[in-house]
Amino acid sequence: MAFIYKRLFLFLLVLVSVLFSACNSGEHELIEEAAFTGTIESIHNDSAIIAIEEGEILSSGDKVSVNLAVNEEETFQVGDRVVVSYDGAVMESYPLQIHTISIKQID
Repeated sequence: MAFIYKRLFLFLLVLVSVLFSACNSGEHELIEEAAFTGTIESIHNDSAIIAIEEGEILSSGDKVSVNLAVNEEETFQVGDRVVVSYDGAVMESYPLQIHTISIKQID
């Protein structure tokens, strides 16, 4: 009789494991890369606050914190117009926060 209970327990354990793994499969969906343009308002070490001028991100807020270290080849200054690409996710704080993929200065 104990043998039957052990097999039943093992079967239920495998079933629950499969169900949990199926539930977690959609959590790592890829987010499409997005971009916006704006003007640097302030710089603090390797980050800058940018006033957003164009881009879908504008519907979430008007300022965003970006990581300038992703482009060590350029020196950025307050007043520079830039185009920033990011992974599409926006943390809705003030200023907004993103995962910066690239930033480059535009005329």
